[in-house]
Amino acid sequence: MSELFSERHRAGIWRTLWIYLADEERKLGLPIRRDQIRALENAKTQIDFRKIHELEKQLKHDVMSHLKAFAQKAPSAEPILHLGATSAFITDNADAILFREATHLILQKLTAILGKLDELMVKYKNLTMTAFTHFQPAQPTTLGKRFALWAQDFLWDVEELEFSLERYQPLGCKGTTGTQASFLTLLRNQAAKVMKLDEGVCRRMGFNRSVALSGQTLSRKTDTWFLNALSNLASSFSKMSYDLRLLQHLREVMEPFGQNQVGSSAMPYKQNPMLAERMTGLARFLMNLAHNGPWTHATQWLERSLDDSSNRRIVIPEAFLTADALCEIGLRMLAGIQVHEEQIFGRLKDYTHLFETEALMMEGTLQGGSRQDLHEKIRLSTIKGKSSPEIENLKRRTQSIPLSGVAAYQVQRFHDQVLGPFLKKHKRRPNLRSEIQI
Repeated sequence: MSELFSERHRAGIWRTLWIYLADEERKLGLPIRRDQIRALENAKTQIDFRKIHELEKQLKHDVMSHLKAFAQKAPSAEPILHLGATSAFITDNADAILFREATHLILQKLTAILGKLDELMVKYKNLTMTAFTHFQPAQPTTLGKRFALWAQDFLWDVEELEFSLERYQPLGCKGTTGTQASFLTLLRNQAAKVMKLDEGVCRRMGFNRSVALSGQTLSRKTDTWFLNALSNLASSFSKMSYDLRLLQHLREVMEPFGQNQVGSSAMPYKQNPMLAERMTGLARFLMNLAHNGPWTHATQWLERSLDDSSNRRIVIPEAFLTADALCEIGLRMLAGIQVHEEQIFGRLKDYTHLFETEALMMEGTLQGGSRQDLHEKIRLSTIKGKSSPEIENLKRRTQSIPLSGVAAYQVQRFHDQVLGPFLKKHKRRPNLRSEIQI
């Protein structure tokens, strides 16, 4: 992910876009020679960042600095570079490629996380353990069900990210205010050719089409799709991290702890949930980044305002980098997760007499009793610690009923009908970087 948002990778995409534009304009009849395109292609990887930075100090314009530096490496093509384009053609279309590449990287890692959760939930689908509501002991669940709940959240996050990609369309070739007037002039007032140019560049970028309408820039609402999806992903990581921290406190399920790892500088016995705590903190940071998206979109003036630029340059890379870090931590945590069954059994045993009461109430109702009356009788007997003959009779009738209900069945069904088919379909996600030769 760091490489995707590196200065070199972005500069490579910019140069590729300039080549796409010039070559598609050539195909539509503009006076651009094949040798000029070849000169640009030969110079594409000759990126002199020292020269670019020197130019930017003078010009105070990043795109123009890159443009001039590129032209100096391919002087024969200098006259035809950036014909009809604006800076937004370069920056926004590059962002489209980066959004796609970064999202696919996140999806690859999320698929790996879901694969690990699938293994864990099936392995522990029958391991009954104390459940908690309000962090107070509640009717039992299974450890597999807990893993499955995490997986379900992540699966929804995958669907949201995929939907964001599916409906995303790049800026294409729209000109200074989105009217494509410069391209209409270049192409001798032939609107059909203007549309072909737009379509041709987008196809070269790996997209089926460009956005139908824009000002100078692509609507910043599209940023919010990805930022919101990443924020929702962060909330799933946060939920998992808090759950694990509570379970580690109970010493039932713990994150991996190295043989030489130190938990505390003052208390040698400590085994703090370092990974889960880091996950919580990063998730909180990422969830807060999402607010920038709607604010940036909401405050754009007419065809555009440049106050979006500085914010987006920080927020978008940080959002994807943070999501990537969360995925890496999640994979590390799940790969070495420790399950202490003796602790789980011990706590379950301590509370079993309480957990049986809901089944007793249901059985009593089936025998014609009042649910409300039974609730009061069981509540009082529990407080007094003394069981009545009526309650003992109900206990005998409910002994064969699993305390965790159909949790194991739910997990197996989720695996068979939902997560298993998903993992089979996405066993190998494509790496879209291969489509853009940079």
